[in-house]
Amino acid sequence: MEVLILEGDESDEVKFEIKELQYRIDELRRAAKKEGVDAEFALVVTGTTLRYALEDFLKSAFLDLALQCAAVICCRVTPLQKAQVVKLVKDFKPNKSDDDNITLAIGDGANDVSMIREAHIGVGISGKEGMQAVLASDFCFAQFRFLERLILVHGHWSYIRMCKFLRYFIIKNFAYPE
Repeated sequence: MEVLILEGDESDEVKFEIKELQYRIDELRRAAKKEGVDAEFALVVTGTTLRYALEDFLKSAFLDLALQCAAVICCRVTPLQKAQVVKLVKDFKPNKSDDDNITLAIGDGANDVSMIREAHIGVGISGKEGMQAVLASDFCFAQFRFLERLILVHGHWSYIRMCKFLRYFIIKNFAYPE
């Protein structure tokens, strides 16, 4: 996995860096395609750079860059920036006909509350940093490892229940039309 670092102290510098990284991704993808290998990227963004990347005229370019990466790591960011990143992903629609994206935010302290509230599904982890994230969340855990069970087991059962409901709904409407 190729790690890309987005750094900049001014709007113009961040804009240039985003274009340069997109060009680099295209080059690396072409080279990997010739070798028959899939290219994966990780993007690292600092809080000062994210401040400029989340400005109105750079949001779409930053989102395009982030969507080309398998992982995006935002380090040293403020609680407001965390919420803005979640909102950016939440509001993204690749096609006009697509439904909204579903976002999941995981936090363990008071600085994660705005991010948890902005997301569709908020998960709080109770621990050393206090209970503020747990109080603001939809689900809470004692440890991070319990998240796997929520997604795989409870997600599976929720899917099964929804399928049964839809099957009943369709049959009811065919059998008893109004």
